[in-house]
Amino acid sequence: MHPTLQLFAKKIREQHVKRGLFASGRLKYLYPKNDPLPDPPPKPPKVKKAKKEPPWMVQQTYKQALTGLYAGKHIQYGNQISEFGNKSRRTWKPNVQKVKLYSEALNEKIPIKITPLALKIMDRKGGLDKYLLSMRDKDL
Repeated sequence: MHPTLQLFAKKIREQHVKRGLFASGRLKYLYPKNDPLPDPPPKPPKVKKAKKEPPWMVQQTYKQALTGLYAGKHIQYGNQISEFGNKSRRTWKPNVQKVKLYSEALNEKIPIKITPLALKIMDRKGGLDKYLLSMRDKDL
């Protein structure tokens, strides 16, 4: 070790001995040994986060679909290609029909906007009421 570093180390060692931090080659702690360490604050319970679906798997319903039974149908986007290969953006909207459906619970006909797919599923389920009961809360 360089002599200057040895002097510096010796000086620091003397300071530690004066303060009672260094004795017989071992460091002592600053807080008194009689007082126990304070308990760490309790950790808050872990809250399970709801699993998020990846954004490419989630397709938000468009606003018009909130006014009727669309059975998961959405506006689709694509290109219209001309004879010469020119591409222009276009949309395909779902086939929405206005129909009056009979509800056994209300005992009357209800005018509603619905897609043919929803009508087909409704026939399989056995009517409007059974179809609505079989749907998940998220889809209503």
